[in-house]
Amino acid sequence: MKFPLLLLPVVLLLAGCSTLSTHVEPKTDLGRLKHIYVVENLNDNHNLHGLIVRELQARGIQAESGPLTLIPAGAKTYLVYDDHWDWDFKDYLIGLSITLRETSSDRMLANAIYFRPTAFLKTPRFMVQTILDGLFRPNAKPSPQPALSPPEEEPEKRGGRRS
Repeated sequence: MKFPLLLLPVVLLLAGCSTLSTHVEPKTDLGRLKHIYVVENLNDNHNLHGLIVRELQARGIQAESGPLTLIPAGAKTYLVYDDHWDWDFKDYLIGLSITLRETSSDRMLANAIYFRPTAFLKTPRFMVQTILDGLFRPNAKPSPQPALSPPEEEPEKRGGRRS
């Protein structure tokens, strides 16, 4: 009888875990994407397409949204998403999946799925940021690190003379 009681807190803690699954097709560099068209989900009543556009723009990517039939001629990549909401006195986002595709061939470039159960709520913005970080961070090139040596002092501060 004691074992189930001891197991209950562990089960409750694990019930609040989130999962992020990402996949980028081999030889695909998402860091090279300059323009992404976000296809509006007709079932989305929470303006997630606008939130996704703003988060892409914050990453330096030109982004706009609209229906699938109005993809601009110059757009080489489009993004589709599927959102899952739960309701308990208020709507909250519990799952989001994003897929990036080429416009010319409809070939999938990458996808990501983020699921966060309702035990520990996060905002839709947090979830969009998390899923985009998961997609774009693996392709980011590390910035060069500065040397760890201390900066050189000027001669007059070391007690030397200026020549």
